[in-house]
Amino acid sequence: MSGRTKNEAIIEALESAGYQDIRLKVVPKRFLFSNGRCQAELEFSRNYFDDTTLVTLQGLMQETILPAIKQQLGKRVYVDARGIRITPSTHSRADKC
Repeated sequence: MSGRTKNEAIIEALESAGYQDIRLKVVPKRFLFSNGRCQAELEFSRNYFDDTTLVTLQGLMQETILPAIKQQLGKRVYVDARGIRITPSTHSRADKC
């Protein structure tokens, strides 16, 4: 297995999906990113992120999280042990997506 971290895997998945301006805030585990027009957020509960393996996280990104982001661009996608929740974004950018 490579020395790639979970953070790097998430950033790579977002980049491969065409998102840009990706920033990571460690506490909470939040990724802010843009598709060039709209800004969105991906946030993980700390316990869920810490307890999930890299392989599981990569699969979840491809199968569930990236499609949810694409359908709900401009929103906050929150991931924890119960699943994914879509909520209004917490960042201050007022773009309508």
